[in-house]
Amino acid sequence: MSETAKTPITVLGGWLGAGKTTMVNRLLAATNERLAIIVNDVGDVNVDAEFLREEAGDDSVIELTNGCVCCKIGDDLQSTIYQLTARTPAPDRIVLEASGVADLFPITTYLDHSKVTIDAVIALADPDNFAYRSSGPPYGSLMRAQLAGADLVVATKLDLLPADQHDAALDGLREFTKAQVIPASADPNWLNTVMLGSHANESVPGLHAAAAPVATATWRPSGPVDATALRSTLRRSGLLRAKGTLSTEAGAIRVHLAGGRVTIEPLTVEAAPVNALVLIGDSTEQLKNVLSTLETTAI
Repeated sequence: MSETAKTPITVLGGWLGAGKTTMVNRLLAATNERLAIIVNDVGDVNVDAEFLREEAGDDSVIELTNGCVCCKIGDDLQSTIYQLTARTPAPDRIVLEASGVADLFPITTYLDHSKVTIDAVIALADPDNFAYRSSGPPYGSLMRAQLAGADLVVATKLDLLPADQHDAALDGLREFTKAQVIPASADPNWLNTVMLGSHANESVPGLHAAAAPVATATWRPSGPVDATALRSTLRRSGLLRAKGTLSTEAGAIRVHLAGGRVTIEPLTVEAAPVNALVLIGDSTEQLKNVLSTLETTAI
């Protein structure tokens, strides 16, 4: 890449649990491009960055932690982009995984356009969770703004819905954006040409949403946890999102809660678990209650 060439950047956003980190992992596996990944997350442990390092390596993943990229850490983003584009060799592309509570349209104003060119602002949306949470306060306006501010909307987790509901689910998302709405795919060719392709910005943002009133906390158990009790606790928690890696007597596990669905699976990488669970909820009071209950799952 010449000194005057700009590095293309793909901004990947969408509500909590929409599948952004899964998508980035798929992109890393599918592309021959030299990708640099910027991961922005709320909470004091950037769990998504830890997951992505398993695929990309330490040098390719940059953390922007404990703040929304569009309102708190604009200067850090500028500095990070400058450092990435100054590397020799420079990355072929930067992928910015925005926080789940980021309004996507204003992010473009924080980018150094002398260093990067925006290929696409892509919003992922889980139609089932979107329909449930986007209709009213406190999250509705932000979720709708994420779709309105995107150049492309990709529907995820359609496999969790009956096949005869897929068309209606896509139509439900189309009500909130002028961008194209398409289903996600794991096909490598699709990932390279669609997710890493250039998309004209034909969307018309309807509003700039206020920051969503979410609260975060991190649970760090002192020892192993009971996975069965943990699953039961998280299902009843009412949290928006939970993610992390923990130890059990049977081995390390990876924990996901999104859209009311809890997934607990073995941690297959050799690295030790972070042994922390990041919680995202409606209020600090809710988190206090969940933290207290989580303590009962420790062995």
